[in-house]
Amino acid sequence: MAVMKMVSLTMIGPDSEMEPVARQMVLTGGFQPLPLDLLVNDRNLRSKVTTETENPYDELLAKVTTVWKIAGEMIPDPSPVTITKEFTLTAARRKVEQTSKRLEVWEKRRVALSEGEDLLTATKLFVEALKGTEFGPEELASGTFLIPFFGRLSNENYQRLTESSEESPITTNELTVLNGNTWVLVLSVKGHEESTRKLLEAVYFKEFSLTDIASQLKGADPLILVNKRIANHQRAIKGLAKAAKDMLREQRSEYELLYSQLYTMQRVYDVCKGRGEVSGMFVLSGWIPADTLAGIRKTVEEEAPMTTVMVEETKDISYSGIRIPTLLQNNPVFRAFQDIVSMYSLPSYGEIDPSPIVAISFILFFGFMFGDIGHGLMIFLGAMFMVKRGMMKRSFGQVIKSAAVSSMVFGVLYGSVFGMEDIIPALWLSPMHDTNKLLVIAICLGVFMISLGLVLNMIKQYRARDFGRLLFDGQGMAGLMLYWTMAALAAIYMTGTKIPEIAADIMWAGIGVLMLLMIFRDILARYLLHQKGEGESAVLNIFEIMHHLMSFVSNTASFVRLAAFALNHVGLSMAVIMLSEMVHSLPGGIVMKGIILVIGNVVIVCLEGLIVFIQTLRLEYYEFFGKFYKGGGSEFKPVGWKKDGSKYVAPAAEK
Repeated sequence: MAVMKMVSLTMIGPDSEMEPVARQMVLTGGFQPLPLDLLVNDRNLRSKVTTETENPYDELLAKVTTVWKIAGEMIPDPSPVTITKEFTLTAARRKVEQTSKRLEVWEKRRVALSEGEDLLTATKLFVEALKGTEFGPEELASGTFLIPFFGRLSNENYQRLTESSEESPITTNELTVLNGNTWVLVLSVKGHEESTRKLLEAVYFKEFSLTDIASQLKGADPLILVNKRIANHQRAIKGLAKAAKDMLREQRSEYELLYSQLYTMQRVYDVCKGRGEVSGMFVLSGWIPADTLAGIRKTVEEEAPMTTVMVEETKDISYSGIRIPTLLQNNPVFRAFQDIVSMYSLPSYGEIDPSPIVAISFILFFGFMFGDIGHGLMIFLGAMFMVKRGMMKRSFGQVIKSAAVSSMVFGVLYGSVFGMEDIIPALWLSPMHDTNKLLVIAICLGVFMISLGLVLNMIKQYRARDFGRLLFDGQGMAGLMLYWTMAALAAIYMTGTKIPEIAADIMWAGIGVLMLLMIFRDILARYLLHQKGEGESAVLNIFEIMHHLMSFVSNTASFVRLAAFALNHVGLSMAVIMLSEMVHSLPGGIVMKGIILVIGNVVIVCLEGLIVFIQTLRLEYYEFFGKFYKGGGSEFKPVGWKKDGSKYVAPAAEK
């Protein structure tokens, strides 16, 4: 339940030693570089620091991958390779130029052939569209009656064109969609040619001359000519692909090595691009997790003996005016629930990470409100399907599946299967028959969660060494004792429990004393704890106490929704069952009953499941987080081997 400790790392050394160190950082995936101009406050010194922000290896990498694109093959997965001192940027450019001259010619030829094939395909559809009309390509191109515009534009711009054409005297005829472009035939009337042309220019319409196309389609059957030209283009494209495949077959190992070298340097340069150069020495600075420092020191000692490493541990949220990034550290069981916390806000550096508590309470609350074996199984299978089809993130799918398992467990405890409570016996209680017990448990859960939030806030104040708020604040020790005393009195009076009058008087007196402590919080902190600072006025503290009292009542009452939605689930399921029974005696009633049961249960799972999910989030975010959690953290975004920041994982053969 902690945020990973971060340290600020700065390395100063010659350029030749920076690259092997940066390569190690890329492989471990644990370094977030910082631009030096953020760290250097002195303007005179900043003017002497030169930095580069563009990655020159991006262009080289794109050129080399062309051979796989032309051959129609998948680009291979790169692997880390040893980069010698001879493999400089200049040498890399020269090597790429030697191998890419033929590829550039092929790529230009491939693009031209592909665009030509698209044009011919659109032309074919255009000719087919004119069949059965009194117009041919030549008659339409003459513009005797209508002004035609034939060409393509991007799919997004086509949507803009259709919206704009509603107020213009033009018609748009979509022919086909090819490679992200929409081919259209736009018809305008005489006198509006210029306005139509301006409209088309505004949406970046690429026009092709119908006159030229018509001159090439003269003959008995224009479609035969178009089909022949399409076949010729396809043969030429296949020829280029075969040539590229042959080149790959002959020089595959050399190309894959060059690709891995360039990829490695491209990732290394993503680390080094924030570096600065001062008088021939290079400076690289950034954030690393504290547990990776030993490995980086070892790499520097072995491969960069002339490089100096400076490390500074940080405790505050910001360092030199820059927010320290947050890296959460949780075991695999709780890791998926980090997304739930991040939806609210990422913890600030050094703040308590509530992910483990959220994981347990979220699952508990969802199952409590949506306890049903059958519906929980439907949610579980639906989450599995959506994750497998890529419709849902794996981490979020893990959250939904965990909630579904909780729903099934509570279904066993409630004895509920698809809303029916007479199939299996309840092992704990029945929401429909034990309503009072359900309400008491829900309120007790609320008291526990609010108390836990106050305890976490006290831990937060202890870390900040703000002992005045820890002891005397409305969300500190005084507030917790006040809350427990009020909860105990409410339970006593609501249940009619008899207690001695002196005990009741002591409890009421305790409430008064606790309120006085909260009112004079800052004065007590200053004189009893010798805590510096003026603090807030007593009048302002009175309003703050009123706010805390109202929030204690409203937050506790809010947990009644746990019982309310458990009852709601039973009632909604019973309504579906009763509706299905009403049509049972009608003609075809058995089929209708089955349809109603299926549709009804799907609606319950989708609609009520969504509502319960939202209500669970509300209990976490407002009733629980509001007591201790601030958030506002900045995510740790390291430069990793993969462009998503992940580490390199060696194949089994390498391991």
